[in-house]
Amino acid sequence: MTSVLGSAAAVYRDPFAYCSHPSIVRLSTGEWLVAFMESVRRAEILHSPADPRFYNVLTRSADEGRTWSAPTVAPGFDWYGVECPSLTLRRAGEVLLFQWRWRWTPRSTDEARPLGLYEHPGYPWVRGCDGAYVHRSRDGGRTWEIGRRIETEPFAGAYTIRAAAELPDGTLLYAVTDIPHWRQIYLLRSADGGNAWRVGALIASDPQRQFSEPAIVRVGPRLLVLMREEVTGFLHQASSEDGGATWTPPQATPMWGGPPHVLDLDDGRLLCVYGRRRAPYGIRGCVSADGGATWDIEREVILRDDLPNGDLGYPSSILVSPGRVYTVYYGRDHEGVTHVQGQQYAV
Repeated sequence: MTSVLGSAAAVYRDPFAYCSHPSIVRLSTGEWLVAFMESVRRAEILHSPADPRFYNVLTRSADEGRTWSAPTVAPGFDWYGVECPSLTLRRAGEVLLFQWRWRWTPRSTDEARPLGLYEHPGYPWVRGCDGAYVHRSRDGGRTWEIGRRIETEPFAGAYTIRAAAELPDGTLLYAVTDIPHWRQIYLLRSADGGNAWRVGALIASDPQRQFSEPAIVRVGPRLLVLMREEVTGFLHQASSEDGGATWTPPQATPMWGGPPHVLDLDDGRLLCVYGRRRAPYGIRGCVSADGGATWDIEREVILRDDLPNGDLGYPSSILVSPGRVYTVYYGRDHEGVTHVQGQQYAV
């Protein structure tokens, strides 16, 4: 195993807030843009499927992560109780924000309704489904054009924390989880730059597995998807040789943890980073030098192994310069405050 040199620093920390699940892109201006989840800090941990007070917020850095701006809500304050954010930087320079939106009602109107997956008892609200949306910014995330709800039949919904892959012809592909079931992975496709979307191929489904939170990346002419699998704990992957029309059956990798983020290092290598929610708690990574055919688990990269518990993860990376990466993630500190952190390192 390889320990990473360099220390973590706070991207955003508020002792009265719960901040988590970041997504980062590097804009054409050189600015770094991070979206993350923010809600009130509670006595117990509530993630977005259980708390209507979560917003997606944005912070930016013009000095490679040394300082960060005050967070702003995206796309607006009406968009509360949403799922984790996904930022995509298109080749044209536009930024896309993918959101799954929940709907919330007082529990008194639906007392007999059973709790859904990841809901918590004892709170005065009930979770329902709205839909998936892709919002667009033409000015680096400062203003947003609100997207239309995406039709996802025959699937119940669509959720992703990772960027879309953009094909040479401009087609956009999101690998998404079938929410609120969190068991299958499928593709959403857009041929017009993200205005209209249609359901594509099924990527992963197995009654003995629970697939969720995939990451899609182009590897030359191929597409590679890595995904979380919550029965075994090991990341799984599938690939496509025909632009996402068909996919290989998902296969287990040697990487334990999740969810994955995959970064093309532009030197023939891929870097996959993921959270580790068992002792020693932390953030890890693994490199592939053959397009994802194999992963060098013997030299697993340890970004962090000093976090206090499993309230952590969801790393997201950008390439700073050849061989240098910046990764954001969330974790709890010695004062019990869960916040967004980041660190730069060589790979």
